[in-house]
Amino acid sequence: MRKFTALCLVMCVALGLSAQTMTNLAFFPFTGNTASPNTPTSYLAAYGDQTGIAGLYLDGTHGSSSWTSDELTSNNGTVINAQYGVSSDKDLATINSSANGKSIVFHFSTSGYQNVVMTMAARRSATGFNSTEWSYSTDGTNFTVLPNFSTTPDTTGTYKLQTLDFTGFSALDDQPNVYLKCTYNGATANNGSFRIDNVLIAAYPAGPDVWAPTVSSVVPNDATTLTVTFNEPLDATTAQTVANYALDNNVTVSAATLNTNVVTLTTSALTEGTAYTLIVNNIADLAGNVMAPDTIAFTYGVSSEFVCANIAELRSKLSYAEHDLSAPVNDNTEYKLEGEVIVTAIAAYNNQKVIQDATGAILIYDPSGTLGNYDVGDKIANLYGTLTNYYGFLEFKPTAAGGQAIDIFQDVTPLEITLPQLLDADFMINHQAELIKLTDVSFANPGGNFQVLSTYELTQSGTTAVAVFPYFQDANYIGAEIPAGNMSIMGVNFATSKIGNNYPPFQYYIVPRSTSDFLTVALNEYEINGIAVYPNPARDYVTFGTSELVESVALYDVTGKRVMSTEINDNRISVAGLTDGVYFARLYREGKQVGIAKIVKK
Repeated sequence: MRKFTALCLVMCVALGLSAQTMTNLAFFPFTGNTASPNTPTSYLAAYGDQTGIAGLYLDGTHGSSSWTSDELTSNNGTVINAQYGVSSDKDLATINSSANGKSIVFHFSTSGYQNVVMTMAARRSATGFNSTEWSYSTDGTNFTVLPNFSTTPDTTGTYKLQTLDFTGFSALDDQPNVYLKCTYNGATANNGSFRIDNVLIAAYPAGPDVWAPTVSSVVPNDATTLTVTFNEPLDATTAQTVANYALDNNVTVSAATLNTNVVTLTTSALTEGTAYTLIVNNIADLAGNVMAPDTIAFTYGVSSEFVCANIAELRSKLSYAEHDLSAPVNDNTEYKLEGEVIVTAIAAYNNQKVIQDATGAILIYDPSGTLGNYDVGDKIANLYGTLTNYYGFLEFKPTAAGGQAIDIFQDVTPLEITLPQLLDADFMINHQAELIKLTDVSFANPGGNFQVLSTYELTQSGTTAVAVFPYFQDANYIGAEIPAGNMSIMGVNFATSKIGNNYPPFQYYIVPRSTSDFLTVALNEYEINGIAVYPNPARDYVTFGTSELVESVALYDVTGKRVMSTEINDNRISVAGLTDGVYFARLYREGKQVGIAKIVKK
């Protein structure tokens, strides 16, 4: 389901609890912190009731990991979440892909306290850790994962406030020892960083529950549903009473469904880019405390100036003409790509995809998996995301899950170009990320094996130049032999001035997606993404003309209904039992889709 950013997230659990005050247990500002290789691996709280007692550990104690000097450093900090008059001095940065899977641990006491809330400023780089998993323990040995808790900011390069609200987790209340562990993952380079600053741990005095529930956030999922999250579990009767929710702008609420502390509201249609106010009243918690009216503002979708009809319009929102750009440029504006687009490439690494329409194409960078799962050939619409000029190549990062596929079998005809055109950056910039095809080419040095993030020379009509770049790290031809002889090659038009930690001159490449993009055989065929079928039309059997072995096939009719799913041998299946018509086959090997083929049965 799509998730949209609210203008106002009511995160403070103290809202409406003026009689109750939180106590600051521990504050870590990292003032005076030192850079690598002298960055400390443990810190004691500088302020709060547990000053000099509560600690942060990266030294292998209290359930933490042992971090090395090249996995820690310090940079300039921020004033976000600053307490006690602290200025933006220094922060704590965890760096290096070698630290994937490592953990830091906060240790403190909640004796006499309940309802812990941790806040901090956090930022990450594009190659830094892109996911954080939080878990807790009361003995420093046995940790329980906290689902759906994360402090990963939704943008890179900018500090953002992150909140972990443990209200309702009674296991953390009134304990002599509490350990909160954060495990990092997803870094892709040794200089990728995840930085934290101004970490505050606070809690309420322990005692009976006499405080009414409050709204933590309101998030539109789509045009007719809202997710309303409360700070504690709710009484089902009051939470599912429609009359307890009211929206302005003539929007009505028709249903309310409770899951512990989360209420899903079904509404009449919201309007794109419109601000709304939700009034919540008379909701009770499990102890019977009833809340007073609470008003929350939010916005559905994006305003009209950020709605793009097609990819060309989306690409016009951020300049990417600087071929020698030396650093990424992020546009944190959320855009809506309204028009229909077709997925032309997918890669497991960072959940990358390429989408294309009649006006252009763009690479989707989705390390968090926000967009959801789609296959090559799927047509989708209404995508939300932000833009990044990544070293001269434009990327689109989803901020919301995409809508359902409009169609699941769509072909894109590649742009046929010459090798000199591929080397012409001024020409290729107008075709960034598009599906392209080079014909009558050969590898200058066949016989070796393809390696990821390496470059390979092609020859065409007397021109020899570096042209092929295996960028998709899970492509099935990685490690395979470089083919010999003349062929056609299809792939995505990709450009970079950064390969690993090297910064070569900016250049465009063709990036094949699978072995099927190396087209060396002419057949009586109908091709989608390089997969040939023969004979076609067929009466009894069809063979798929792909150089790799296909392990299973799923066959669909033109309505998208699956009519067959079977394991196969020798890339051959029987179609004798099918009624006459047009079918589409998805081909799989080792659980991954390796191509789509169109079959005509007569």
